[in-house]
Amino acid sequence: MGKVLNITKFYLLLEWVMWLAYINLLWIGSALIGFIVFGIFPATVAMFTVIRQLLLKDTTGKQILKTFALTYKKEFFKSNLVGLIFSLVGYLLYLDFLYIQNMTGATYYVFQIGLIFISIIYFISLLYILPVYVHYDLKFLQYFRHALLIGILSPITTMLIVIGLTLLYFLLVLIPGLIPLITTSTFAFIIMGCALIGFRRLEDKQQSAKSTF
Repeated sequence: MGKVLNITKFYLLLEWVMWLAYINLLWIGSALIGFIVFGIFPATVAMFTVIRQLLLKDTTGKQILKTFALTYKKEFFKSNLVGLIFSLVGYLLYLDFLYIQNMTGATYYVFQIGLIFISIIYFISLLYILPVYVHYDLKFLQYFRHALLIGILSPITTMLIVIGLTLLYFLLVLIPGLIPLITTSTFAFIIMGCALIGFRRLEDKQQSAKSTF
């Protein structure tokens, strides 16, 4: 019985490796179709959508291409707008850090602390925006608010994501040959998998709170 379970787990692992490699290739191809600048964001949303459905068993390996293509087309403009907003905010933060380098004394430290705090908020929102975007049906501006709130209310989940991404980084350093094969898809797998855990915990808490009234 134990051997059967081990074989099943090993087969599932190989299946996921195959899926992640396939999704990674779809992501690269779709990003190139959009000339990278316009293709990277819808390709990333499509990737997160497919991985979410695979994790929730809402789709099968045979439907990956269809789901990816439909999502890429459907979310092309809105996902690019989300990506543009985060890119602009990130660039402004970068410029602000460069600007405060010319400051001295207490003013420098005050602005530095403020920018670090804003950067943490930005980083948390960035981690959760795509999982929230593909998991919930919200109004456009609500995605940003929910991403930040869920990230703040789920510190353990956020730590799991950071740990998972750190381990992925060291794996890719040790085996650089994996970089073109599974990097972006595994990145999305870690974030989406951890985020789903956080979503379930928050939803369970909401259900428990409602049941007490």
